[in-house]
This record gives sequence, C-alpha cells and structure tokens, in this order.
Amino acid sequence: MISSTTVLKITALLNGAASTTAFSLPTTAFNVRPSTSLSMSAALIVQNKGGGHGELGFQLAKNLSSNPKITSITILQDSACKDSKEPFCSYATDIPNVRVVKANLADESMTAADMQTLLGGGEAFEYVWDNASKGAEGTAGKAIIDSAKNWNSKLLTYVSSAGIYKPNGVFPMPETTPVKDSAGQVLYEKY
Repeated sequence: MISSTTVLKITALLNGAASTTAFSLPTTAFNVRPSTSLSMSAALIVQNKGGGHGELGFQLAKNLSSNPKITSITILQDSACKDSKEPFCSYATDIPNVRVVKANLADESMTAADMQTLLGGGEAFEYVWDNASKGAEGTAGKAIIDSAKNWNSKLLTYVSSAGIYKPNGVFPMPETTPVKDSAGQVLYEKY
C-alpha cells in the first residue's frame, strides 16, 4: 500500500529536494553523490505482468511523462504480460514517448550485464522503480539492484505489497506494522 506521505516524498524528490528516505536504499548500498540537478534524468520502471502493479507502473509512467525534469522513460516489461489487456494495450496511445522493452523477468539467472544489454548498452538510469520483483532471489530482482548500483542511481524504489507485513487484524495496515523477516521484500532490502 502506498501512502499519501510516500507519494509526497517521491514528488518532493522529483521537484528537487536534496534527499528522501522513503524508498532509498541505505547509503552504504550506493556511492553517495552530491545532490545534482534533475536535468537529463532517465527513469526506468520495471513492470510485472499485470494486476494492480501493472496499473501502478502505467500511471507512474504517465505521471513522469509530464515532468520536464525527466527526459527519458523506459519500461522494462515482463514478457508474460497480455498485450491485449489494460494497461498494456494503452501504452502506444497513452504513453507514446515511453520506450517499452520486454524481457522474462522471472529469469533468476539474469545478471546486471544481461539487463544492461536488454536496455541498449550504455544508458544509465538515475531513477529506478522496481514494480516487479518479489525479492532479490528467484527473479530478476538481484539484477535490478546490481544495475542500480552500477548506474549510481539516485533513487531505487521497490514497490511492495501488504504481503510483507505480519497480519495483526488492523486494516488498513499502517506502514509501522511489523514485517515478516522471511518476506521476499525484506530480503530485497537487505540485499
């Protein structure tokens, strides 16, 4: 569940705030760079095969498309998606300037080098939204994290679900709900 606070933090970052911790990996995961202008900023959205996450990534691409500080957007789309269903059938008409690259994101053997080849070689992405991985192992999640490190990305956002939390009978679950140590999302953050 994405809270309004989280959306505000992402918006603040895109509008030039120096930093945010809402979705940033610990600073030890990346070489810390001084804050820079968002000009010439490339964004990557790693998109799963559908469902709620599919719609979320599509809406994110639409939103980023109208931000003049984001100069290119690429969706790395799981090839298991059904092109005839929404939101995928609307990519060409609703987000025509967004580049879509398809790949088997369930391929746990994918490396950062494989991902760079899929994405065209030399491009680096300053902003990465992983809207597909269920963890660092068993999917392309590890390759996404390693690529973000190699690109020295300013922000790696991991879109999670309520499956990370220990059920406690309180709904909606606040972000302060304890998490399962064994959840793929937790292991992703630890990687």
